[in-house]
Amino acid sequence: MIWGAKNIAKLIALAAEGLSYTQIGKALGITKNAAIGKARRLKIDKSPALPTNTKAKPPAHKPQPKPIKPPPPSPAPVPDMKLLTMMELRDNHCRYPINGRDEMLFCGRYQDGKKPYCKQHAKICYVEPKPRSERRF
Repeated sequence: MIWGAKNIAKLIALAAEGLSYTQIGKALGITKNAAIGKARRLKIDKSPALPTNTKAKPPAHKPQPKPIKPPPPSPAPVPDMKLLTMMELRDNHCRYPINGRDEMLFCGRYQDGKKPYCKQHAKICYVEPKPRSERRF
């Protein structure tokens, strides 16, 4: 559609009547978006969602904040942990971190194969994936 003076005048008149852009588009034989685009370029201050004589109302309810989940409880200590510092760790020691009072400590038990943790801490850190039939995506 070519926007001539006649169509522009009709757009301005229909917008002044308070018609929605869908109705204006049907009256002019164009799409709603074409009517909106031309009205914006002409700086016609009309919004079908908010009439010009009323103010926007605040939402009826305030969204509730999501409840804060407490952190998971720390795992029970594994018996016979050595509690080594970073400098005391060797290649075959479990590197599961344990919060010490003054510095970070590590389990220090012997590793379980290629994993950096002992068997008990590997169970905590590595979780088997659920079969596809049980997944909820």
